[in-house]
Amino acid sequence: MRTIQSAVGGLLLIAACAGPSLENLRDLTYPPDFHYITKQDVQTAMGALASEVDALDQALRRGEGAPPNQREDVVAILSRMQSLAHQLKRRAHTNHPRIRLHADRLQHDIDRALSSARKEPPNYYFAGVVAGACTYCHAPRHGAPD
Repeated sequence: MRTIQSAVGGLLLIAACAGPSLENLRDLTYPPDFHYITKQDVQTAMGALASEVDALDQALRRGEGAPPNQREDVVAILSRMQSLAHQLKRRAHTNHPRIRLHADRLQHDIDRALSSARKEPPNYYFAGVVAGACTYCHAPRHGAPD
């Protein structure tokens, strides 16, 4: 009889911890200021940042013959990146170690790049640093440099 009770108890425990109930369990096992980031959340935010880095890299590659709207393009891209980085930074007390360690630095670098791009004349050095820092660790999706 004791074995049957243990088996039923074990099955109930497994059922309680399976599926969506794990999200409820996280609320009880992590401190209130801890933000659990799912793999999907990280992929979505980082995927959006990666798209912006690709766009920034392309905008910066225009070089000497850059169109007059280059500054607006770079500022718009960096502004979107700033918003995405802010979203990640809000979750800096999280289960994702790289975000926890580097969110402040990413936000700082993007802020500096945006400020420099808005100057007259614009300075894209720090925008290049941001794009380069991302592509240093993550392979570029648009191919090898020209």
